[in-house]
Amino acid sequence: MSVSRKIFLFASVLTFASSSVFAENEVEKTDSTEEVSSQKTSDEVVIKEVKTDAIFTDAITEFKDDVIPVDSATFFNHVGSLEFEISMDYNSQVKRFIDYFGTSWQAKLKEMITLSEHYFPIYESVLDKNNLPLELKYVSVIESALNPYATSRSGAVGLWQFMPYTGKLYDLKIDRYQDQRRDIVKSTEAAAGYFKDMSMVFDDWLVVIASYNCGPGNIRKAIRRSGGKTGFWEIYPYLPTQTKNYIPSYIAVAYLMNFYQEYGIYPAWVEKPEKDVTKVLCTPNHNLQAMAEILGISLEEIRSLNPPLKSNNIPANVKEIELFLPNDAAYTFIEKEAEILTLSESYKPAVTEVVYVVRRGDSLLAIANRKGCSVAEIKEWNNLRSNMIHPGNRLKLYL
Repeated sequence: MSVSRKIFLFASVLTFASSSVFAENEVEKTDSTEEVSSQKTSDEVVIKEVKTDAIFTDAITEFKDDVIPVDSATFFNHVGSLEFEISMDYNSQVKRFIDYFGTSWQAKLKEMITLSEHYFPIYESVLDKNNLPLELKYVSVIESALNPYATSRSGAVGLWQFMPYTGKLYDLKIDRYQDQRRDIVKSTEAAAGYFKDMSMVFDDWLVVIASYNCGPGNIRKAIRRSGGKTGFWEIYPYLPTQTKNYIPSYIAVAYLMNFYQEYGIYPAWVEKPEKDVTKVLCTPNHNLQAMAEILGISLEEIRSLNPPLKSNNIPANVKEIELFLPNDAAYTFIEKEAEILTLSESYKPAVTEVVYVVRRGDSLLAIANRKGCSVAEIKEWNNLRSNMIHPGNRLKLYL
């Protein structure tokens, strides 16, 4: 395979820093956020100059009675300067969340402002390609606090917090080898697909976003209970509690991430790997540990640049996969690929054939989830043309 085909320049700055996740996507109270981890390197204030002449500081701006000094006139004067396609409404619910995110959640808000410099251009590129409002990018802040490794207690994963079924519905690979819900571009494309589909069902963007939280079924139920009304605030009283909070929190975050400086809030300095990276093509014969040793970089760095991978092994159920490496390491990869493949052999995991006897009530999906493989793998291993199985069937599984 030629070098020109094997290597694709992709200049970017990857930032995978720790953040907080809204527990079960709820933000009803100040204790409704679930702290994943903390990466503060110092208790001291850090100030650094950046191209935008903004400052980075860990210092928290205090507000009297934890209230942000914004009223409807100020709010609409600010948002009137934005070219938002999605309605930015102001009421007591929105004000409550502006106060919350600007005070109790301010430390994380400051990190989101910094991390958004990486994630938002990627989001905007995908959203623009799909002719969708660019401000849909703020949904990811509410969902995951811009953390590709975010996992909720209900099993939602990634920047856009897809549940397994919905992720697979939008062509995200989720198996024992990789979870593309953690892939920045692919998960954003999946979210764009969802928004696009729901925009053809509901004619209010706030309702489309609300459906991302509670599902279209609950939206339809709220519409029926409202007597057929279709605007978000019209169906608001009939929505689940968490969804009632979801849209005001979305508006509050969108507002503060645009006008934080008006309130003396500045971005926080977030420790993160920053690398110009290059895509290389790998096969199941490659191993990340072997690559790290030959390329002279840490395994942790390779893993941080490739969050979808669940282990040090390249997915065995694909012919090849694109992997991100620092630029210098990527060129060394091309030069020393033969050495990497040889060393990878010593890290190849042992595969055991297991015979599974189908029980009453089993399905291929249930077996796949229980055994850590995919339905497609089970069908391939057993030459199955459909998902139909019966009690007593013997299935070969390679685990």
